[in-house]
Amino acid sequence: MTEQGRFTPRRLLAGLLLLPLLAQAQTQAQAKTQTQPQPLPTWEGWIVGRACAGELRVSDCPLRQVSDPVLLLENGRFYPFRYGDDSAIRYQDIDEAFSKRVRLTGAIEAGVIQSVRLDLLEVSAERTFFKGCL
Repeated sequence: MTEQGRFTPRRLLAGLLLLPLLAQAQTQAQAKTQTQPQPLPTWEGWIVGRACAGELRVSDCPLRQVSDPVLLLENGRFYPFRYGDDSAIRYQDIDEAFSKRVRLTGAIEAGVIQSVRLDLLEVSAERTFFKGCL
């Protein structure tokens, strides 16, 4: 008869067989916690033309500047951002957001925001025209 808690050859063999499985499970758990993606940074500012950003103009930036858009931040710095065919941000989105406050989500690589999302923070009022008595 063996005492409870004593190491017997059978228990020792079972422990040695389970040890690699426990080590593998611990390694997998550590890998999962280390590879969780970090949230992407967000940038708030206005989409304006590069020439307007240099002069810190937002509301009076002419629409012809939309061909070279940048994100103008509150501190006066501006960054170009990725948009168009190889991005989630379409040309139409840039037209709608031009000279409006937006939030861009994406990391900066080589001085360019690799944008993955564009949120409008400022909605312009809808204009209605009344045709009065003439």
